[in-house]
Amino acid sequence: MTRNDILAALWYGRDPFANPPAELRPLDLQGWRSQHAFLNDAVREWRPSVVVEIGAWKGASALHMARAMAEHEVTGTVIAVDTWLGAVDHWADPSLFAELATENGYPSLYRTFLANVLREGLADRVVPLPLDSVNAAELMRLRGVQADVIHLDAGHEQASVAADLAAWWLVLRPGGLFIVDDYDPSGGRFPGVQRAVDAFCAEHAINGLWPLRGKCKFLKPSI
Repeated sequence: MTRNDILAALWYGRDPFANPPAELRPLDLQGWRSQHAFLNDAVREWRPSVVVEIGAWKGASALHMARAMAEHEVTGTVIAVDTWLGAVDHWADPSLFAELATENGYPSLYRTFLANVLREGLADRVVPLPLDSVNAAELMRLRGVQADVIHLDAGHEQASVAADLAAWWLVLRPGGLFIVDDYDPSGGRFPGVQRAVDAFCAEHAINGLWPLRGKCKFLKPSI
Protein backbone atom coordinates (compact mmCIF):
# COMPACT_ATOMS: atom_id res chain seq x y z
CA MET A 1 0.00 0.00 0.00
CA THR A 2 1.47 3.36 -1.07
CA ARG A 3 1.23 6.69 0.72
CA ASN A 4 -1.33 7.82 -1.87
CA ASP A 5 -3.41 4.71 -1.11
CA ILE A 6 -3.26 5.57 2.59
CA LEU A 7 -4.27 9.18 1.96
CA ALA A 8 -7.18 7.98 -0.16
CA ALA A 9 -8.30 5.56 2.54
CA LEU A 10 -7.87 7.79 5.60
CA TRP A 11 -7.92 11.40 4.35
CA TYR A 12 -10.20 11.19 1.27
CA GLY A 13 -7.15 11.94 -0.84
CA ARG A 14 -6.20 15.13 0.98
CA ASP A 15 -2.60 15.60 2.09
CA PRO A 16 -2.33 17.03 5.63
CA PHE A 17 1.06 18.52 4.72
CA ALA A 18 -0.29 20.50 1.74
CA ASN A 19 -0.19 24.30 1.98
CA PRO A 20 1.96 24.52 5.13
CA PRO A 21 2.09 27.81 7.07
CA ALA A 22 4.68 30.34 5.98
CA GLU A 23 6.38 30.19 9.38
CA LEU A 24 7.01 26.79 10.92
CA ARG A 25 7.75 26.16 14.56
CA PRO A 26 11.41 25.47 15.37
CA LEU A 27 12.61 21.89 15.13
CA ASP A 28 11.88 20.12 18.43
CA LEU A 29 12.50 16.37 18.38
CA GLN A 30 12.02 15.71 22.08
CA GLY A 31 11.33 12.03 22.66
CA TRP A 32 12.17 8.93 24.66
CA ARG A 33 13.93 5.85 23.23
CA SER A 34 13.24 7.33 19.80
CA GLN A 35 16.25 5.61 18.20
CA HIS A 36 15.82 2.21 19.80
CA ALA A 37 17.34 -0.82 18.08
CA PHE A 38 13.91 -2.43 17.71
CA LEU A 39 12.77 0.46 15.49
CA ASN A 40 15.80 0.16 13.23
CA ASP A 41 15.48 -3.62 13.05
CA ALA A 42 11.79 -3.36 12.21
CA VAL A 43 12.56 -1.33 9.09
CA ARG A 44 15.69 -3.16 8.02
CA GLU A 45 14.42 -6.71 8.57
CA TRP A 46 10.69 -6.42 7.82
CA ARG A 47 10.93 -3.79 5.05
CA PRO A 48 7.38 -2.70 5.90
CA SER A 49 5.11 -0.83 3.54
CA VAL A 50 2.94 0.34 6.45
CA VAL A 51 4.20 1.16 9.94
CA VAL A 52 1.75 2.48 12.53
CA GLU A 53 2.92 4.39 15.57
CA ILE A 54 0.32 4.99 18.29
CA GLY A 55 1.44 7.87 20.47
CA ALA A 56 3.58 10.03 18.19
CA TRP A 57 4.15 13.04 20.52
CA LYS A 58 6.48 15.37 18.55
CA GLY A 59 7.38 12.74 15.97
CA ALA A 60 10.92 11.78 16.97
CA SER A 61 10.50 8.01 16.67
CA ALA A 62 8.15 8.22 13.66
CA LEU A 63 10.74 10.35 11.89
CA HIS A 64 13.51 7.97 12.94
CA MET A 65 11.67 5.09 11.25
CA ALA A 66 10.89 7.22 8.20
CA ARG A 67 14.59 8.11 7.94
CA ALA A 68 15.51 4.43 8.24
CA MET A 69 13.13 3.66 5.37
CA ALA A 70 14.93 6.19 3.20
CA GLU A 71 18.36 4.88 4.20
CA HIS A 72 17.45 1.25 3.52
CA GLU A 73 15.48 2.07 0.35
CA VAL A 74 12.24 0.77 1.83
CA THR A 75 9.16 2.06 0.07
CA GLY A 76 6.95 2.55 3.10
CA THR A 77 4.86 5.00 5.10
CA VAL A 78 4.64 5.70 8.82
CA ILE A 79 1.10 6.42 10.01
CA ALA A 80 1.40 8.52 13.16
CA VAL A 81 -1.66 8.14 15.39
CA ASP A 82 -2.19 10.62 18.22
CA THR A 83 -4.75 13.07 19.50
CA TRP A 84 -1.84 15.41 20.28
CA LEU A 85 -3.78 16.33 23.42
CA GLY A 86 -1.52 14.44 25.82
CA ALA A 87 -2.15 11.48 28.12
CA VAL A 88 -2.77 11.58 31.86
CA ASP A 89 0.95 11.78 32.67
CA HIS A 90 1.32 14.84 30.41
CA TRP A 91 -1.43 16.61 32.34
CA ALA A 92 -0.23 15.39 35.74
CA ASP A 93 3.42 16.46 35.27
CA PRO A 94 3.91 20.26 35.10
CA SER A 95 6.98 20.01 32.84
CA LEU A 96 5.24 17.72 30.36
CA PHE A 97 2.09 19.83 30.48
CA ALA A 98 4.14 22.83 29.34
CA GLU A 99 5.17 20.82 26.24
CA LEU A 100 1.52 20.68 25.13
CA ALA A 101 1.90 24.39 24.21
CA THR A 102 -1.68 25.36 25.01
CA GLU A 103 -3.22 28.17 23.00
CA ASN A 104 -6.53 29.64 24.10
CA GLY A 105 -6.93 26.80 26.56
CA TYR A 106 -6.23 24.00 24.04
CA PRO A 107 -3.04 22.00 23.30
CA SER A 108 -1.30 22.92 20.05
CA LEU A 109 1.29 20.12 19.99
CA TYR A 110 0.06 18.93 16.58
CA ARG A 111 1.61 22.03 15.01
CA THR A 112 4.98 21.07 16.46
CA PHE A 113 4.64 17.57 15.02
CA LEU A 114 3.77 18.87 11.55
CA ALA A 115 6.62 21.39 11.61
CA ASN A 116 9.12 18.70 12.63
CA VAL A 117 8.09 16.43 9.74
CA LEU A 118 8.30 19.28 7.23
CA ARG A 119 11.64 20.55 8.54
CA GLU A 120 13.10 17.04 8.31
CA GLY A 121 11.90 16.73 4.70
CA LEU A 122 10.01 13.50 5.38
CA ALA A 123 6.43 14.47 4.65
CA ASP A 124 6.42 12.02 1.74
CA ARG A 125 6.93 9.14 4.19
CA VAL A 126 4.61 10.16 7.06
CA VAL A 127 0.83 10.41 7.40
CA PRO A 128 -0.62 11.80 10.64
CA LEU A 129 -3.94 10.46 11.88
CA PRO A 130 -5.27 12.78 14.63
CA LEU A 131 -7.66 10.37 16.34
CA ASP A 132 -7.70 8.50 19.61
CA SER A 133 -6.17 5.05 19.46
CA VAL A 134 -9.30 2.90 19.44
CA ASN A 135 -11.12 5.01 16.84
CA ALA A 136 -8.03 5.15 14.64
CA ALA A 137 -7.78 1.36 14.72
CA GLU A 138 -11.45 1.02 13.82
CA LEU A 139 -11.08 3.46 10.91
CA MET A 140 -8.12 1.54 9.54
CA ARG A 141 -10.06 -1.70 9.78
CA LEU A 142 -13.03 -0.14 7.98
CA ARG A 143 -10.76 1.18 5.23
CA GLY A 144 -8.80 -2.06 4.87
CA VAL A 145 -5.42 -0.59 5.90
CA GLN A 146 -3.24 -3.30 7.43
CA ALA A 147 0.01 -2.66 9.29
CA ASP A 148 3.21 -4.64 8.85
CA VAL A 149 4.73 -3.14 12.01
CA ILE A 150 3.02 -1.45 14.97
CA HIS A 151 4.82 0.64 17.59
CA LEU A 152 2.62 1.31 20.63
CA ASP A 153 3.65 4.23 22.83
CA ALA A 154 0.38 5.72 24.05
CA GLY A 155 -1.19 5.49 27.51
CA HIS A 156 0.57 3.75 30.37
CA GLU A 157 -2.33 2.55 32.50
CA GLN A 158 -3.12 -1.16 32.33
CA ALA A 159 -6.67 -0.65 31.06
CA SER A 160 -5.67 1.70 28.24
CA VAL A 161 -2.74 -0.49 27.15
CA ALA A 162 -4.98 -3.56 27.14
CA ALA A 163 -7.54 -1.72 25.01
CA ASP A 164 -4.82 -0.58 22.58
CA LEU A 165 -3.38 -4.08 22.23
CA ALA A 166 -6.81 -5.58 21.53
CA ALA A 167 -7.74 -2.88 19.00
CA TRP A 168 -4.48 -2.85 17.06
CA TRP A 169 -4.00 -6.61 17.03
CA LEU A 170 -6.84 -6.67 14.50
CA VAL A 171 -5.02 -4.14 12.29
CA LEU A 172 -1.66 -5.96 12.32
CA ARG A 173 -1.29 -8.39 9.45
CA PRO A 174 -0.59 -12.07 10.21
CA GLY A 175 3.15 -12.44 10.68
CA GLY A 176 3.50 -8.75 11.53
CA LEU A 177 5.61 -7.24 14.29
CA PHE A 178 4.25 -5.54 17.43
CA ILE A 179 6.56 -3.29 19.48
CA VAL A 180 5.48 -1.84 22.84
CA ASP A 181 7.26 1.01 24.60
CA ASP A 182 7.71 1.42 28.38
CA TYR A 183 7.78 -2.35 28.98
CA ASP A 184 9.90 -3.48 31.92
CA PRO A 185 9.78 -7.16 32.98
CA SER A 186 10.07 -6.05 36.60
CA GLY A 187 7.25 -3.51 36.36
CA GLY A 188 9.41 -0.40 36.30
CA ARG A 189 7.94 3.09 36.21
CA PHE A 190 4.82 1.95 34.35
CA PRO A 191 3.86 -1.47 35.74
CA GLY A 192 0.48 -1.26 33.99
CA VAL A 193 2.23 -1.66 30.63
CA GLN A 194 4.01 -4.83 31.73
CA ARG A 195 0.85 -6.33 33.23
CA ALA A 196 -1.24 -5.57 30.15
CA VAL A 197 1.35 -6.97 27.72
CA ASP A 198 1.96 -10.13 29.76
CA ALA A 199 -1.79 -10.77 30.08
CA PHE A 200 -2.32 -10.20 26.36
CA CYS A 201 0.49 -12.55 25.37
CA ALA A 202 -0.81 -15.22 27.74
CA GLU A 203 -4.35 -14.88 26.39
CA HIS A 204 -3.18 -15.21 22.79
CA ALA A 205 -0.58 -17.91 23.50
CA ILE A 206 2.19 -15.69 22.13
CA ASN A 207 5.66 -17.08 22.66
CA GLY A 208 8.93 -15.26 22.11
CA LEU A 209 8.23 -11.98 23.89
CA TRP A 210 11.55 -10.14 23.66
CA PRO A 211 12.27 -7.21 26.04
CA LEU A 212 15.16 -4.81 25.52
CA ARG A 213 15.92 -1.46 27.18
CA GLY A 214 12.40 -0.27 27.85
CA LYS A 215 10.62 -1.87 24.90
CA CYS A 216 9.39 -5.32 24.01
CA LYS A 217 8.40 -6.95 20.75
CA PHE A 218 6.53 -10.02 19.60
CA LEU A 219 5.11 -11.47 16.40
CA LYS A 220 1.55 -12.08 15.37
CA PRO A 221 1.22 -15.72 14.29
CA SER A 222 1.01 -16.20 10.53
CA ILE A 223 -1.97 -18.55 10.85
